[in-house]
Amino acid sequence: MKTPISYYGGKQSMLKHILPIIPEHHVYVEPFFGGGAVFFAKEPADVEIINDYNANVVNFYHQLKTNYKELKKLIDATPYSRDVYKQAMVVYENPFIFRPEVRAWAFWVGTIQGFSNKIGSWRSSTTRSKEAKLNFNKKLLFDEVLSQRLDFVQIENKDAVELIKKQDTPETFFYLDPPYVDSNQGHYGGYTQEHFNELIDTLKTIKGKFLMSSYPNEYLTAARTECSWFNDDKDMVLSASRNSNKRKVEALTANYDLKSV
Repeated sequence: MKTPISYYGGKQSMLKHILPIIPEHHVYVEPFFGGGAVFFAKEPADVEIINDYNANVVNFYHQLKTNYKELKKLIDATPYSRDVYKQAMVVYENPFIFRPEVRAWAFWVGTIQGFSNKIGSWRSSTTRSKEAKLNFNKKLLFDEVLSQRLDFVQIENKDAVELIKKQDTPETFFYLDPPYVDSNQGHYGGYTQEHFNELIDTLKTIKGKFLMSSYPNEYLTAARTECSWFNDDKDMVLSASRNSNKRKVEALTANYDLKSV
């Protein structure tokens, strides 16, 4: 199953590396949910908790879960259009004066029609037919099975570190995809090195298992050595750039042996 949105910083291209190294678990917690590419691709767990600090993200999944038919109507009626994108941005930036399903629609438009799936910049192109087809295909993929996948899932809107501390047990597996430090990810603002350090310090103390995707970071490198964490770094193409073929290193870090899974 694929995520219903295309999310900047999402892990669709990393799934082939991530899914094989997820350990057995009874409780699945994803503190930085975003597009949820890993969640939708993996097998369900007995208990599942998804979380995002961005209220627009959380509202989208609430509406997908509880108000699918109304949201589906709005999405099906959405053309690939700069004007529609502008209308969606008005809703996104003023969420509390619009109905929840309209807010969810605006979030969907912002990710699907945004450049590199960022909210705030329309995906203009010299090959408009390609972009319009992408928009159409995403509408086709917006199926009720996505809503059903959330039937027994707990959806939270909390600080990630707070959630980790609350949900930590020896049976819990955390998949973490935090915002990249000091980068503009469109949906996030102000994720600092201090926030990242607090996350790393929290992961040092947990009873459960974790797997984290991030950019390389000096504080993370030190923690890997200090805690004997396992790692597997991947060289990837950075698609979220107008300059094609730029590359990045995606740092995978875990507190369990990745080769033993």
